[in-house]
Amino acid sequence: MPVTARRLSLLRAVSQTSELCIRPTGRTLAKHRKPTKSKAPKAAATVLSVGLAVGGGAAITVSAPPATASAATTSATAARGSQSIASRPLLRYGDRGPTVRYVQKVLHVTPRTGFYGKITTARVKAYQRSWGLKVTGTTTRETWSRLIWSAQHHHLWGPRVASTASNSTFRARVLREAAKLKGTPYRYGGTTTRGFDCSGYTGYVYKKAGKKLPRTSRQQYKAVKHISRKAAKPGDLVFFKSGGGGVYHVGIYAGGNTLWHASRPGRPVAKAKIWTKSVAFGRV
Repeated sequence: MPVTARRLSLLRAVSQTSELCIRPTGRTLAKHRKPTKSKAPKAAATVLSVGLAVGGGAAITVSAPPATASAATTSATAARGSQSIASRPLLRYGDRGPTVRYVQKVLHVTPRTGFYGKITTARVKAYQRSWGLKVTGTTTRETWSRLIWSAQHHHLWGPRVASTASNSTFRARVLREAAKLKGTPYRYGGTTTRGFDCSGYTGYVYKKAGKKLPRTSRQQYKAVKHISRKAAKPGDLVFFKSGGGGVYHVGIYAGGNTLWHASRPGRPVAKAKIWTKSVAFGRV
C-alpha cells in the first residue's frame, strides 16, 4: 500500500476512535462557545483533573474542597462545649457538648440539649444577676465557681428554687440551732461542739438546719447570695469586712442589729450586737 494511503487510513481510524471516546452525547456543544467560569471561590471549588491514557481511556482524580470558615467555626464551638468542667471554659451562645449539658442541668434548663442557645443564655444571665455577678450570659470564671458549688451542695438554681415559706422555715431552724450552742467555747479551727471558730460555728449550724457551707468565712462569702442590710432576715449570714474589703469574720444574723457568733479565744458562743457598719449580708 502506498505511504499516502496508509497515512489517510490511519488518520481516519484515529478520528473515529477519538469521536467515540470524547464526543458528548445528548446535545452538541457550540463550536465557538467559550467555557463558562465558575462563580464559586477557588478555595471552595472541587478540583477535577482528567488525564487521557495512551490507549484512549480516561483517568479521573477528584480532590475534596478545603475546610470552609463555617466548618472551622462549628469545630471550635464543639471543642469548647467538650472541655472538662475543671477547666471552666468560657462557654457562649452557639457552643455545644457535654459541658453545656452540665450547665443546663445545674440551671434546670429543659430539655438538656447540650446546645448553648437563647434559653441557656437567658438562664445564665438570671443566675449571674441573682448572685450579684457581672451579667454576661457567658460562663465566666466567677460564674463557674457558683455553678460548681451549687451542684456540689445540691443548692440548685432555677424553677425548683424553694418558696419563700420554706426559706422562712429554714431560717427559723438556723436560729434554733444557733441558740442551742450558746456557751460553747471558742477554739481556733474548731468545727464541733468541743469548740468553734467563727466559720466552724456557722457551718455547723447551717448543716444541722439542712444546708452545707464551705469551710472558711471567705469561702462562705463567695458561696452565698449577697443581699442588702435592709433585705436581711434573721437566720441569714453576716460578714465582717476589713478596710481592704477582705472578709475576716462571720456570724448568724439574729435581727435588730444583733448576731450569734463565736467571736475570739476566751469568749464562748453568744448573742451580741453588731459593732461596725463594715458588714455584708448573705443568704443561702
